[in-house]
Amino acid sequence: MQALRLEPGTQVEIDGHVDEPFWERAERLGALTQVAPVEGADPIHPTDVRIAYDAKFLYVAIRCADDPSEVRARQMDRDAFVRYDDVMEIWFDTFDTQRFAYWFQITPGGSRGDALLSEGGGRFNKEWDGIWYGRSRVTADGWEAEVALPFQTLAFDADRSTWGFNIARRRVANGERSRWASPSTAFSFFTLAEGGALTGLTGLEQGQGIDVKPYVRLDASRAAFDGDTDLIGDGGLDLSWRPTPDVNVRFTANTDFAETEVDARQINLERFPLFFPEKRDFFLEDAGLFGFGAPGNRSSLIPFFSRTIGRDADGRAVPVLAGVKATGRAGGWNVGLLDTYLDEHAMLGRENLGVLRVTRNVGAQSSIGGIVTTGDPVLGGAARTAGVDVRLADSRFLNDSHSASLVAWYLTTEGRTSAQEGDAFGIEASASSSVWNHTVSWQRIEEDFDPALGFVRRTGVSTAFAETQATLRFGDQGLIRTVESGLSFRANHDLAGNEDGWQLPLDVFEIEFQSGDSLLYDITREHERLDAGFEVSPGVMVSPGKYEQVRHGLRFESNDRRLSKTTLSMEWGDFYSGKLLQWTAEGIWIPSKHVLVSLAYTDVEGDLAEGSFRTQLVSANLDLNLTPDVSWKNFAQYDTDSRDLSLQSRLRWILEPGQDLFLVGLFGWTREDRDTFVVADQELILKLTYTLRF
Repeated sequence: MQALRLEPGTQVEIDGHVDEPFWERAERLGALTQVAPVEGADPIHPTDVRIAYDAKFLYVAIRCADDPSEVRARQMDRDAFVRYDDVMEIWFDTFDTQRFAYWFQITPGGSRGDALLSEGGGRFNKEWDGIWYGRSRVTADGWEAEVALPFQTLAFDADRSTWGFNIARRRVANGERSRWASPSTAFSFFTLAEGGALTGLTGLEQGQGIDVKPYVRLDASRAAFDGDTDLIGDGGLDLSWRPTPDVNVRFTANTDFAETEVDARQINLERFPLFFPEKRDFFLEDAGLFGFGAPGNRSSLIPFFSRTIGRDADGRAVPVLAGVKATGRAGGWNVGLLDTYLDEHAMLGRENLGVLRVTRNVGAQSSIGGIVTTGDPVLGGAARTAGVDVRLADSRFLNDSHSASLVAWYLTTEGRTSAQEGDAFGIEASASSSVWNHTVSWQRIEEDFDPALGFVRRTGVSTAFAETQATLRFGDQGLIRTVESGLSFRANHDLAGNEDGWQLPLDVFEIEFQSGDSLLYDITREHERLDAGFEVSPGVMVSPGKYEQVRHGLRFESNDRRLSKTTLSMEWGDFYSGKLLQWTAEGIWIPSKHVLVSLAYTDVEGDLAEGSFRTQLVSANLDLNLTPDVSWKNFAQYDTDSRDLSLQSRLRWILEPGQDLFLVGLFGWTREDRDTFVVADQELILKLTYTLRF
């Protein structure tokens, strides 16, 4: 598709009304094609997409023909996880290298979302927020939207007039998904190598490429131990500079993350730590450039995990006094450099922490790279992690409906003592088609492997893994739309070669009905050898020994078309020396696009030879969306282990894209007995951020 170049002085108003005269001259995108429920069929209703640009903006006009009574427009908040509404999604590979892209979405209710895609589309960073404009509305003929993307928001190759690009539509009323380029279930919409081409992009301008983003903050806090209230003012600055369109340098001073959403609590029944994703904006921008190794390792081993920066060993915040991040893509090279300077904490004094990641594109979709990190946020000193990885990928492996990848990696660490010196290495291969998905991997992590700026779930182990999954599709006829089944096997050994344990999960079936409801049943058989016991719940220790276990899981999820949604899941069976019963119930009610209410309850009950335990976790959301730019989100959590009740209340007013006002309340209470909650720490934060562009 060729974009229309607008004449200088052309007026464009982003108001959701696709009525500017120039749109009639713009080329119309070729027809979308169904991916589901009937692959290759024409969509029930057509979609009209046109693209134009001037020196500073790329404009997208979208008309979605539909019966207005069937248009779902219940979500309007920024960065919503769009499950209940119709939506248009679009991505732009601005370097046309099939490795990195910008993704945007807009719904008829007005919700706008964005993300960064990396690793050919295999990594999706939705926490990123870019500055752009979009408006939509429901019409008598369906719904329509307008989008304006400033070139100053995007990194791109100024010497290229062609971008990779794809667009997709999801219609909730009948569960229909359609796509422009490569409309096949063999490929994900995010597979960048399978996009089309947007041509004719010349004379793009970024101005001086400078964004100045100061913030001011007023903080009122009340400490539980003395009841005194403190009022503190603060401020800081983010400065971003693009010396060229493909290089970005970002500096931050007195960095603040007050508006970041809190983590959802999890119940951990294992002896290894849980993984929580990064949510802070400064570390998320261009985070894909720092990704390392195989996708299957991301929740078990990461050489650089930015959540280690700005937190001490107990998870308490440590102020980031300053930081600089430089990222760039040029001549087949991709470079990411991050350096941060932390305030004093514990006995360590001030700390400097940094990472350098470099990759070289090889062929159309493959790469080779290296990573180095330095610094230790917990122990201090010059701890280092270094490694190399190789990625071979082909989205058209063997034929046009099969893709494959192979990733090999090696890491080594060193620190103050020999207890921090160790190696880790592994390999992962995967292949997929519209029916089958296969993955095999192997990795070895030495006992003293210790990535000070990373995350490792377990050391002193080698793990072999294999998985195969199959999906059968039945179109839009009959009772059932799809059936998925899968079998995997994981075997762990210690470094002497002794068997540590194995797991054999069998996904017997996951059925999606034509109604949109789904039902899943799985069985897991496992053997585990414990050389040392661990505390599974306060006061309950699992004894060392060998354990044979079989557990069953059942999950029902209602469809997204109704005003309310229900999810029910249950797991039961053997658990070390006894039995386990775990169940979760979640309900979501969306009476209008202005209100979303959800309530979730998890109950875990274990009866072991060493003792019994019961843990309950309750969470609730109340989201109020006055307009697409004004939202008020409330998230409360309570669990019976900590006996802590917490509430984050977060009001966000987008004055203009890049100009935000936040009012954030953090409230805590501790339950001392059956009927009494005692006030814990309380905090109220008012924060204003303002972006100046030059």
